Amino acid sequence: MDNFEAYGSWWIPGGPPTTGKLRFSEKGPILTVYGALLSQEDPGGEPCETAEWGTLPLIHGRDEQHRSITLIGAFGMTSQWPEITKQTFDAELAVVGGHLSHANFSGIRSDFDYLADWVGAPPVSKRRKELRATLIDDKITEHASAVWEDVSLAIRSGVTGSSDGNRFSVRRWCAFSAESGSPQRWSDLLESYLRPFHDLLLLSMGRELRMKDVELRPDGSKEWMTAYFRTLTPGSVAESGVSSLRGFTLLTAEKSSAPLSELLPRWFDLHQECQTVIALLHAPLYAPFIYSAHRYASFFQSLEAYHRVRKEKFGSTDVSREEHRARVEMVVSALDAAGLPQGHAQWARNVIQGRNDKSLKDQIVDVVSSTGKLGEHILDAVPDFPKLIANARTGVSHGGADKGSNATQRYWCGEVLLWLMRVRLLQDLGITDSDVRALRNTRFQDSLKQLGSGI
Repeated sequence: MDNFEAYGSWWIPGGPPTTGKLRFSEKGPILTVYGALLSQEDPGGEPCETAEWGTLPLIHGRDEQHRSITLIGAFGMTSQWPEITKQTFDAELAVVGGHLSHANFSGIRSDFDYLADWVGAPPVSKRRKELRATLIDDKITEHASAVWEDVSLAIRSGVTGSSDGNRFSVRRWCAFSAESGSPQRWSDLLESYLRPFHDLLLLSMGRELRMKDVELRPDGSKEWMTAYFRTLTPGSVAESGVSSLRGFTLLTAEKSSAPLSELLPRWFDLHQECQTVIALLHAPLYAPFIYSAHRYASFFQSLEAYHRVRKEKFGSTDVSREEHRARVEMVVSALDAAGLPQGHAQWARNVIQGRNDKSLKDQIVDVVSSTGKLGEHILDAVPDFPKLIANARTGVSHGGADKGSNATQRYWCGEVLLWLMRVRLLQDLGITDSDVRALRNTRFQDSLKQLGSGI
């Protein structure tokens, strides 16, 4: 989503036009009109004595390039005066390609950083030496196609280009799409389908990456229209091969043990099941900047959330109910025998009878050990790893970050935790050898080495 400015005419559906400028930047779509957008003759545009603010459902426009534009959910001043010369509206969404009569959509698609490499999209061209020519492959390649609930999911790549008669330029595109059988708000499509796929790429590649060139398909239409909305863009990352050992990648389409067409619906099911786990794990990767304390807290809370989600597997109590009841009675009997006031013994009973939860250290050991060879290697290299990351968590979560690990220690604790949780989720997805993949990765090896050195 590149920044742009569009000058042209703007109007409320059914109302008279006024001139203005639409600007899209990191702040989102902002429309400035030079005059009253709501005329005194329009319903709801009556003059008033005090300023009133509200949201206009739709604003239509046409810019100097004759592009039809629709703004959805534009917030601004809706009160009117004859002398108004300028108004500003912050829109939640700008759609380029048509004048919409509603805000319902049935499809969404987007390109992402590294997506073409991740799925193994073919090159744009092939060189023919005998003809001294370059052949452009303009076929659309379908890398995956699946149905999840009532939604069709697909990953496709192809070539697009332009020519001025003397020269031409082409570029490869690769996009994930989700097309629903029922109309939805654009934000629901974004959260329900684009976000899970974005999370799959983050989990696979372990690095910040952006969504690019988002398009929406209005309900009842076959046309795709370019969408612009406010989004946080993570900082740039060093380019390296997706599968490079110098990178963070654990999964690509080529190295998946299952075809993408099987993996996609399986991932969407897992994403629903572990949504909180994934949201906490990936939050720092979506942020353009984050402090080490916030980053670490998010990674650790992801581990805690995973243990809760898998409580049937790991167990959530220290001992069985019968054993806990017996030890409570033993403690209370000892207090009674010591001759303490009855109120003291009852207070102790009230406190300890509800405290049969598993310790934080045991929760950590459960999750670490469940990752197989990766967990074994971490505990061999850093035997006090559960205690180390628990102490770092206590310092961050209970207001004593200055008394716990320092920023550098927290950073390396967080890096190892990120690798650990990525492997755990990929194993749940069916990538059973992801622990071995992580162990071979030089980035992981360095993170564990730094943590073990006691920096």
